[in-house]
Amino acid sequence: MILKKPLVCLLVLFLVALTTPTWANVYASGLNKTAERSFSYILNENADTGVQLQVWQVGGGMVYSENVGAQAKGVQNWTWYGSGGVIGNSYKLKVIAADDGHAAWSQISADATPTSFYVPVGVSVYTSQNSASFGKIYVSNAAAGTTGFGRACSDGIYMLNADSSAASFTTGGITWTGGSSPWKSTVGPDGHVYVSDLSNDLVYEFSSDMTSATRLIDASNRTANQWVGGVLVSGTGANRKLYLPDTNYNDNARKGLIEYNIGTNATVAPGDTGTQVIGPTYFTFYPYDVARDSAGDWYMCQFRWDPAQAPAISKFDDSLPWPINIALWETAKVAPYNGASCIDLFEPKGWVAYGNYYTGEVQIFNMADGSYVGGFDAGSRMRDIAFDAAGNIVTVDNIAEWAKVWSPGDNANSFTTESYFTFVVPEPSSLLALLVGLPGLLVLRRRKH
Repeated sequence: MILKKPLVCLLVLFLVALTTPTWANVYASGLNKTAERSFSYILNENADTGVQLQVWQVGGGMVYSENVGAQAKGVQNWTWYGSGGVIGNSYKLKVIAADDGHAAWSQISADATPTSFYVPVGVSVYTSQNSASFGKIYVSNAAAGTTGFGRACSDGIYMLNADSSAASFTTGGITWTGGSSPWKSTVGPDGHVYVSDLSNDLVYEFSSDMTSATRLIDASNRTANQWVGGVLVSGTGANRKLYLPDTNYNDNARKGLIEYNIGTNATVAPGDTGTQVIGPTYFTFYPYDVARDSAGDWYMCQFRWDPAQAPAISKFDDSLPWPINIALWETAKVAPYNGASCIDLFEPKGWVAYGNYYTGEVQIFNMADGSYVGGFDAGSRMRDIAFDAAGNIVTVDNIAEWAKVWSPGDNANSFTTESYFTFVVPEPSSLLALLVGLPGLLVLRRRKH
């Protein structure tokens, strides 16, 4: 593990569903059309309060709903028989999952083969509902070896479903070398997964099907001491931009955050060394990771053992001239707010959180003013964290060798997932063929007997 760089009831369901909140503990993901009007979905944990399925006309209102009661974590299936629909019209499916929740942060993933990793150092979650990948978890395993649990792992990207079951594995066709390769990842607005390589100071973009990866920068895009400690992507098409934290605290010229305008190009242009967004004079130690809110403001964590020497998290106002070297706020420089190795946001609750490399704790703060919200013990050594679309946190710990999913103590909650695909009521010809064929089928069955 050598690393290059230091260190209830249906009534309740109805009432909750009316508010259609944007956060929860339980949610449906991976919606899939399995037949003409048959569907599957994955519940990330038990929906003890119940699940409601709704069919909505595209551009119109709801035409049908069905309460299927409590459902268990994992894959569920449902069929709509066309009730309330009009032949030829297009429809979408909504899955409203509800639960009585947890009193405190609670682990909802099992410590089992799919979540056991030898050197898990990066994690991200697909949070947009515009794809079958919604809810998928991407874990960077940075070295090959067998875990204490007994699982043989390769270096590459492991994919989990939202219920922590195994999905697939890929190297992207890359030969990953070094104990920090692959490193942190993010899912861009384009739905592609981007992965940094700290061992070799590179970054890769994976194809939509995750089978191949393109190297986005080379040595000509970095200055002499620039490290690539993380990755963030904004925009799509011509507006696509790549943001790389320079994590090297000895790099007094570039330490901080660097922007690259990549646009529709396959890679960053040779010789383009980017633009300094934040730093270098603000940072005294290791700016390990970055997050950005919908208003464009930045949040960066700073890694250090002694909390008095550097704040765990700092927020920066993007309206200031670049490079920015003044923070809007900093977290208090007191114990136990140290060892900040990773960062992520959950805007519906106004949370910014980091994972502690030294203690394995997750600490959560208010995005508006940096005040402390709460935290929990998630293991031994946090390498990365990621919020999912419902406000659960996924953590990876390379000492305990687990990826874990944690639900917040939000008690009763629900989440609405809408299908990214549409479906139609069959045309009359399809129904007619079925009706015409049925008597003949019955005759054949009688003759057979």
